[in-house]
Amino acid sequence: MTASIRPLAPHLFLVCLNPPIDGFEDFIGAWLVKRPDVVYLVDVGPAVTAKPLIEAITTLGVTHLDYICLTHIHIDHAGAIGHLTRHFSDTPVVCHPKGTAHLVDPERLWQGTVKTLGQTGRAYGRMLPIDPSAIAQPDQVASAPFQLIDTPGHSPHHYAIADENFLFAGEAGGVCLSLPSGEMYLRPATPPRFFLETSLSSIDRLMAAHPETLCYGHFGMRHDGMAMLNKHRDQLLLWKQILADQVAVKRDIPSDAVDGWVDLLLKEDPLLYGFKHLAPAVQSRERSFLVNSVKGFVGYLTAPEA
Repeated sequence: MTASIRPLAPHLFLVCLNPPIDGFEDFIGAWLVKRPDVVYLVDVGPAVTAKPLIEAITTLGVTHLDYICLTHIHIDHAGAIGHLTRHFSDTPVVCHPKGTAHLVDPERLWQGTVKTLGQTGRAYGRMLPIDPSAIAQPDQVASAPFQLIDTPGHSPHHYAIADENFLFAGEAGGVCLSLPSGEMYLRPATPPRFFLETSLSSIDRLMAAHPETLCYGHFGMRHDGMAMLNKHRDQLLLWKQILADQVAVKRDIPSDAVDGWVDLLLKEDPLLYGFKHLAPAVQSRERSFLVNSVKGFVGYLTAPEA
């Protein structure tokens, strides 16, 4: 396994991590900000790609990190944190307070991941626990050269990180893939338990930061940040409209209904049209995540206050 390094802007590098899962190339990344005054990492990827990530950082001449920031604790974003804190032992870890306990004791998170993602979760690899002393203290966060924006929705423990030049959105702005044709594919990342109003409020907070350059957790960079957030906000509302009509006519939701609703969304949502241009293995990956996102929406529509 190797990681590739893409310089995408002055002082900004995307480290592309490739876990041993078919169709997961160019899907998981870690963002490295390397300025003369500060060097920090946003997300660390899964445990299985920890060694390639450390090797890539070393290749870029980095021997010290001022911060390691986690947008959230899902193991495709935070799974390698235990490995990284062992290598960069004096680096504070910036994480949402609701997620820190899972970094110190990741067993419950691991079991939940395997239950939800099955073999994909196992392929990500087990997280190593971190020492509680590695968690950044309030004064360390207060003096950091970035702003943390509380953005629950994809998860309750989600931060976006606003740098002076970039906004690292994690999955609060969805998943965005650039296609060779120049088109894009944008989908919601709305797994259960999902609450639409919470996600919309988080997008509004991102838009209040007026981002020009948006850096996605999956995958890459867009220089039309405000436009992309607007598109994603409208997309969530479109999904609500389409799926609410479907759920309303069902007394009991059959087990095969979600697959049919994924097909309907692929037909009706213009931001998903790029799906047909994805490689077969990538389509398989994306369909599994689409199913999970639809399940989140259906749960919201059938029990919005639960």
